[in-house]
Amino acid sequence: MPPATPANNRDPHRWVVFSVICLIYFFVYFHRVSTSVIVSDLLEAFKTNATALGFMSSMYFYIYALDQPIVGYLADRIGPRRVIAYWSMTAALGCFIFGLAPSIGWATLGRALIGFGVGGVYVPTVKSLSQWFSEKEFATMVGLLMSVGNFGAVVATTPLAWAASNWGWRPTFFFIGGVTMAMAILMLAITHDRPPSKHPDSPHDNAPDTPSPGLAGNTVAIIASTQFWLVAAIFFGIYGTAVALQGLWATPFIMVVLDVERILASKLNMLIPIGVIIGAPFFGWLPNRFDLNKAHTLSFITAVYTLCWLAIILVFDRLGVVGYATLFFMMGVVIGGFISTIWGIIRETTPTERLGLTAGILNPAPFLGVAAFQVLTGTIIDKAGGAGEPYSLSGFKSAFSVCLAGACVCLVLSFLIKARTIGGD
Repeated sequence: MPPATPANNRDPHRWVVFSVICLIYFFVYFHRVSTSVIVSDLLEAFKTNATALGFMSSMYFYIYALDQPIVGYLADRIGPRRVIAYWSMTAALGCFIFGLAPSIGWATLGRALIGFGVGGVYVPTVKSLSQWFSEKEFATMVGLLMSVGNFGAVVATTPLAWAASNWGWRPTFFFIGGVTMAMAILMLAITHDRPPSKHPDSPHDNAPDTPSPGLAGNTVAIIASTQFWLVAAIFFGIYGTAVALQGLWATPFIMVVLDVERILASKLNMLIPIGVIIGAPFFGWLPNRFDLNKAHTLSFITAVYTLCWLAIILVFDRLGVVGYATLFFMMGVVIGGFISTIWGIIRETTPTERLGLTAGILNPAPFLGVAAFQVLTGTIIDKAGGAGEPYSLSGFKSAFSVCLAGACVCLVLSFLIKARTIGGD
């Protein structure tokens, strides 16, 4: 993906493109964690258990992960604008099916279509931002995009819980589907794939890039890279455990451990994405401002994240509302820092001409991690059981111990990250 020329970097239309993408990306994160606060509604509606619910929720991540190489390729072939719009329409269809679902099977289908649809947003966005913004601006724009996305995750906590309680979860998802469809149409109607060339009248001004003839060779170089697999494994573990907590189990866990209502529990859960909103741009700025080694920064962030899981397991019954508020906020800050830092490492160690391809091949890793950890933790919680509930503190403790183990493995792997080119080792 060749960077845009300096002249094109000043094109004001880039802010139109970025704004519309942000509106769409808001719902990517919203859907990522939306099932957490409506767990009890879904259990009642479908008469199901935690394992089935975990599988239903995880379908978003399985399909999202499988989607990434496809949308990366198509973003080169037909342009990011069309991919983002068409895939968002699919997500809207998934919302309608989810809202109408008469059974957990239909809900799973709806969730899968949502995952497929929103899976066509991020990788094409990486390509689009690389066209409209300079290399120095790129990381800043990704950080801002993460903040907008995580605001969607905030709305998927207390505001979604309020909407589900007052309107019902089904009408709420009908409304979300309608807004998503409107955003997809807006993307097609008012945005362009890239800045115009020096010859505005050229019919090829907005044509998508032709894929490199070295696509197969670049793909082999990437997947043969030790650096690539280290980054993928860390992404799998950290993101997988983080979203398994925030996106599915944080709210019901707080309800059980503190014996509080869903609204208060969802407010505490909301502190995780609020922390991400602050941590993502902060850790995107910090290493560049003070010339810090990003690999060392990644290890520090991973260590703090691991300690947060340790605290949950060791003192989960003594933290109280203030303790969990502080802990969840801290987890959010370091999760945001992790995302900014690891993408900074990827950007610095990946040749520009294969950045999009690398992103498309790498991006399944974190979502496969979420899918795996959601199902695994759901199974553990189910086996532990509870008095009249599918949840018990012992079940949560066992499930979260697996998350702690995953974080520890990622911490060890983070010390092996080196400043070398992905695909060059």
